[in-house]
Amino acid sequence: MVLMIRDFPRKKYDLIVVDPPWQIKKVTHPARPNQICMDYPLMPFEEIKKLPIERIAESKSWCFLWATQKWLFKARDILDSWGFKYLLLMTWKKLAGRSEGMPLYGFRWNSEFILVGYKGKIPLWVKGAPLIKACFEGINIRHSQKPKEFYDAIQNLGQKRIDLFARKKRPGWDAWGNEVMGP
Repeated sequence: MVLMIRDFPRKKYDLIVVDPPWQIKKVTHPARPNQICMDYPLMPFEEIKKLPIERIAESKSWCFLWATQKWLFKARDILDSWGFKYLLLMTWKKLAGRSEGMPLYGFRWNSEFILVGYKGKIPLWVKGAPLIKACFEGINIRHSQKPKEFYDAIQNLGQKRIDLFARKKRPGWDAWGNEVMGP
């Protein structure tokens, strides 16, 4: 099933997580010799940029945009085009689980990045909530599945939450994506 923009959510949200299917190449690995393409449809940069995120964002809202190494610097363009001001870059240090990152070019690729943006006048600190770590650790369970620690850390930032391109549904969150909306 390939999602269409006509299926895009119509509600407004104050906490939006977006993990777009960036155009990347599948890296062959001895542990997965038959895996020649990604297990989900990919989107070109311009299509991701055209997602109607601004339409679903409350006037005061947060956006967490996951980015790959290759698209990290262009992701800022996307965040800006959706009407969000860039605040900071979060980093997920992947702990051993499924793997601790792909070895490539002599580097262990064991981190992922999230651009944090906001819209409107947001509070500088949510009273009673623990501070959110800009660099956090979490177990790498499977390809593209984001860690529970991330969602636990940010959930106090909003009451109306959505996870776009979600790998699974979470309590208290709306979800949109092939895996959560498929047959």
